[in-house]
Amino acid sequence: MTNLNHSPSIPPFSTPMSLEHQQVHLWLLDLRHVGEWHSRAALSVMSAEEQAKAEKFIRGKESYIASRWLLRSCLARYTGTPAAAITFARTDKGKPYIPHSDIHFSLSHSGHWALLAVSRTALLGVDIEANRRARDLPGIAEHYFHPQEYALLSSQPADDQTDYFYRLWTLKEAFFKAIGLGISAGLENIHFTLASDNNPGAPPQIRAAINPTLPHAHADWQFQQWQLPEGDSIALAYAATAPQPTIWFDALAAPAFP
Repeated sequence: MTNLNHSPSIPPFSTPMSLEHQQVHLWLLDLRHVGEWHSRAALSVMSAEEQAKAEKFIRGKESYIASRWLLRSCLARYTGTPAAAITFARTDKGKPYIPHSDIHFSLSHSGHWALLAVSRTALLGVDIEANRRARDLPGIAEHYFHPQEYALLSSQPADDQTDYFYRLWTLKEAFFKAIGLGISAGLENIHFTLASDNNPGAPPQIRAAINPTLPHAHADWQFQQWQLPEGDSIALAYAATAPQPTIWFDALAAPAFP
């Protein structure tokens, strides 16, 4: 298991993209900087089904369109397939994938961020969450999290409980995405411990106990986390025997961090 990192460094990207078998690429998109050009480009490559879905949005239509641009434009770099020609299928549990391809992906968006993870590892999930302090986070944790997680959350100083909650939440979301199930499978069925080591000030280690009845529960799992400068949380989950290098890219080819 790997440590919490802070403020990933994002280099410019080039096309096409090469992806090693033991790498994870993470593409970050700041939706505040998406312009009309990107929206037009997205609509030109979206499928008829995606365009029809976009029209049904009452709120969040622009974010959805931008996320489809991110997904299709990035995957085109890896597959060599034109963005508009990429076809998606779904597993029996609803997880999207590209048929007959060893390129796997996971997409998430929250607040003004969208994030795409790309890997050759099939069991891959990513989650980004805008930290919202107004919600009854302890109440949500008490109802849905493992009792030990709730106890550890409650023991945190009041000012730290929001960040701790979203660290747990994003880890759970990323894991369930990786195995192709929704969180309705039971958030308590994976129990995370963010254990501190003996080095004062060091980020906590991430340890997970997985209910053996879940799919792929006995795989070797790796978990990584980051926190954006505004405090928003990111978690990555993937099945591998050892941590894999993660490489960050700005989808708009501009530095996202100072």
